[in-house]
Amino acid sequence: MKREFTMLAFKRDPKAHIGGWFVSEKLDGMRCVWDGGVTRGIPKDQVPWANTAKDKRYLKPQIATGLWSRYGNVIHAPDWWLDKLPAIPLDGELYTRDMNRQGIFSAIKDIVPGEEWKKVQYWVFDMVPLQLWLSDGVIKNPQFTKTLKACYLWVSQRDFTYEYMPTAGTPFITTRALMEQKLRENAVLYIMRQIQLDGASEAAEQQVSEFASKIVEAGGEGAIIKSPMCFWRPERVHEMMKVKPTEDAEGVVVGYVTGRETDKGSKLLGMMGALVIRLDNGSIMELSGFTDGERELGTIGTTKACEARAWAVDHPEERCPDWIEAVQFPRGTVVTFKFRGLSDKNVPQEARFWRKHASE
Repeated sequence: MKREFTMLAFKRDPKAHIGGWFVSEKLDGMRCVWDGGVTRGIPKDQVPWANTAKDKRYLKPQIATGLWSRYGNVIHAPDWWLDKLPAIPLDGELYTRDMNRQGIFSAIKDIVPGEEWKKVQYWVFDMVPLQLWLSDGVIKNPQFTKTLKACYLWVSQRDFTYEYMPTAGTPFITTRALMEQKLRENAVLYIMRQIQLDGASEAAEQQVSEFASKIVEAGGEGAIIKSPMCFWRPERVHEMMKVKPTEDAEGVVVGYVTGRETDKGSKLLGMMGALVIRLDNGSIMELSGFTDGERELGTIGTTKACEARAWAVDHPEERCPDWIEAVQFPRGTVVTFKFRGLSDKNVPQEARFWRKHASE
């Protein structure tokens, strides 16, 4: 199984028997791991698992807070906020009912944390055994490529005392009880509510359907279901699945197709008509569903943007040359899109752009 930096869920497998599993809301915040505070106050470049690939853009060295994004970047929470977290490694999501996902990312993106952190909570849904999280291995994805080696040894040699250290291989049904015992909720920390489903598969399916529908009706994403025997490890696991009315996937921008004149006028002429993206399986597809502002074309290098627009006008519905780039979606950008099912050739159907993936 592919190595990740945290534990991730697969899409819902309709053949899986989910009787006795746990269900919870699928949040739309920022996923992060709390290392218990062992790296708090240490320069980021001294932490062996830190993602430093883009750190040259910063004028000053970053300082670790103990809070790490899914891609190994420091989340710069304020000290008063961090003080409310226990010395226990945790897996959760930065979330608040008061802001949407974009608002949350905007609130926490700055190196110098602002007042918006007063609205942000850490919703915890599991404990992290450091032996597994920091085990040797290679993480490879567009945002985070890193070879982890001797990271757990590095932690064990530090002068730091944990309140509790989760044990590798502990089933979730046990971990859930331990969280209730070891963690204390406060203005910052919130234990995610997990509801155990009926033991009979048919009844459990009905419960999940009703649970997910209520969340979606209220503007949420859907639900997460989790086996009571699921144990935490840094990979995508079949014992944890996402339940959504529509599916979503990611792709990397590799090019663009120009727009064309339509029967309603030349609205897209001279603009980007669609992104060309590469999926995880290597297949290439076109993706649309953008606002006019997102369709603006620019250039790479010294060529003027007006020349890009002029080329697009003269070449409708054609693949753009390398010197033309969408202003909002440079090549290499990871985008998320929603779709409804797959074709016979496993190509997402009714695919529409949803959002740019967070790089942090």
